Amino acid sequence: MPHPRAFLTSQTPQWFLAFVLLLVLVACKSPEERVLLKAQRLARADRSSEALQLLHNYLERSPQAVEPRRLKILMAIRAQRSEEVLSDYGAVSDSERRDDPALLHELALGLIHDALWSEEGLIRARAAAALAELADLSARPLLQRGLEHPDPSVRAHAVETVGRLGNSAFQRDLEQLLRDPDPFVRAAAAWGIGQLGQPSSQHLLRQTLLDRHAHVKVRGAGALLMLGDRSVLPLLTRALEAKDAAVRIQAAEVLGHLLEPAARTPLERRLQDTDLYVRLYAAEALAKIGDQEAVSFLRAALSNENRFLGLFAGELLSNLGDRSAVPFLKAALKGDADVPMRLYAAWTLARFGDRDGLQSAGEVLRHPDPQLRANAAWTLGEIGGDGAMSLLKAVLRDEAATVKMHAIWALDRIVRSRGKTPTVSGPTKMS
Repeated sequence: MPHPRAFLTSQTPQWFLAFVLLLVLVACKSPEERVLLKAQRLARADRSSEALQLLHNYLERSPQAVEPRRLKILMAIRAQRSEEVLSDYGAVSDSERRDDPALLHELALGLIHDALWSEEGLIRARAAAALAELADLSARPLLQRGLEHPDPSVRAHAVETVGRLGNSAFQRDLEQLLRDPDPFVRAAAAWGIGQLGQPSSQHLLRQTLLDRHAHVKVRGAGALLMLGDRSVLPLLTRALEAKDAAVRIQAAEVLGHLLEPAARTPLERRLQDTDLYVRLYAAEALAKIGDQEAVSFLRAALSNENRFLGLFAGELLSNLGDRSAVPFLKAALKGDADVPMRLYAAWTLARFGDRDGLQSAGEVLRHPDPQLRANAAWTLGEIGGDGAMSLLKAVLRDEAATVKMHAIWALDRIVRSRGKTPTVSGPTKMS
């Protein structure tokens, strides 16, 4: 048979030469490379379902193929096929020794997006909490959707995340949410505007002082104080005397956050409040402005007959970096079968950098209640370290999608804590 070159002459059209060259290049590629190229072409032509089916068929024949699996995960995230994504990522996690931080983060954000639109309010709330922990600049579209979400609790969480990140790109969104029908969204928006630190918003924040809901007034006053307007301080100290204990709690929390020494005397009066939580928040606020007696008050509260309040005092001490709560929390790990209490103790210990709660959280991963297993996965994200990561990777085989979602969010949190997450690149980058 003549060599292919024998068919080519000086009269051969240029398009034909290019076509032959393309055939040669395609022939030189491996089956995996050809599948990747075809899947990407299908995706660019808005034929994602065909692309996913192509990759699915290839992976059935070659289950260890990493790049097609990564591409399938990225495509499935965009197609909002959470169950499929979780299954594929579990396969990647089993076959790869090293984590792919970029892929993991994109997966975590994709799962948050899907969960935010779940019919179950609890799952939406959990996803909003995960967004608050994992959001960064790459999450901007997700935050935008959160700010526009029909569920007010999701909107409030998204607002809080924007404020925590200090993302001034959302300044106007927060200003518009000052008119939200839900008072807690309005309160969160006011506080978020204060965190963004734009003095030009003061005139809008002053309108919150006329709001009919005390929570909005307190947060608005706190935001104004953040922006340098000290005329609102009397409003905050008066709020410490409000009939509603929730308002007194919020006023104490705001004053503690702002480290306002002028509020010391009214806060000291709240140490005698009829509500235990008001007393604890007032003590934390006083401790933050340097009152050592308030720290002693919190330490004494560890032994409160209400065990949850004792653990809450431990959490407040962890906010202060006071390690006197550590022995109490370790003892709580060895308590009775009250699983939520043990998880709370493990989570708070982790905030001190103590990983002694690892075993307790790992044991709860075998509990029959999927909500408790999900809580355990979330706790492991706070504990961190290689031991927590090994347990979480095993959780990717859990039968409950909610538990696997929490495991992904926890893994992303741990991996991101170890360094900056790179952007997705290489053959799996989606255009």
